[in-house]
Amino acid sequence: MRSRARRRMPNTGQNLDSFLDVLTNVVGVLIFVSIFASLAATGGGNPKTRVTIQTPLSSPTDKEGLWFEIQNKKVSHLNLGKVREKELELSGSLPNCNKPSSIDSASQSNYQSCLLSILGRQSNFRVDTENYRVKTVDQGVSLLFEPLSANIGETSTKFTAADSAYKQVLSKFNPKQDYLIFIVRPDSFETFRTARKLAWEAGYEVGWEPHPQDSPIKIRTIVGSELPGGTSIGIQ
Repeated sequence: MRSRARRRMPNTGQNLDSFLDVLTNVVGVLIFVSIFASLAATGGGNPKTRVTIQTPLSSPTDKEGLWFEIQNKKVSHLNLGKVREKELELSGSLPNCNKPSSIDSASQSNYQSCLLSILGRQSNFRVDTENYRVKTVDQGVSLLFEPLSANIGETSTKFTAADSAYKQVLSKFNPKQDYLIFIVRPDSFETFRTARKLAWEAGYEVGWEPHPQDSPIKIRTIVGSELPGGTSIGIQ
């Protein structure tokens, strides 16, 4: 009786192992490429590369903003309220330039002179607060805040004290009507967190915005705030 020859199955183990090795290498390369692309997008740890810091989503509010700058690990009050009062005083003293109905040269000349007078007085607006010299720029639509000295502001050791200027502002105003706005420089985020904590403990809501280290502070004037394109910092 003949014995039936058994069919030999091909040995595929070696081929499958090779395929898995290739697949593993491909996946590893893809992961490496993804990591490299992510590092390149964020600067790869290069200290000279700027990384944008996103502020939290903000919500609009009807409360008045109390503005502070945090720079050199110090907190200083802009006292925008005082500046606004001086702006209103100036606005109330400006002449009323009525556009003439006739086209004669004398009426038109008087009207143009009146407008130039208003523009000149607005452009020459100046006021000093405790920490800043404030003047109008950008053709009268922005307020530029220039520090009166390099020593303005309070460190965290000072502004956490009971009699600090910062705490005096918090006690002077009403958390139901006012909220705090912080302009934060890159060197002072830890100081900002301490100041914000005190504001929260006093019942205030807070808004903030990162600001380049050497960029000047500009806020819209009363006239400028009516123009399109103005930005505001809400509660966050």
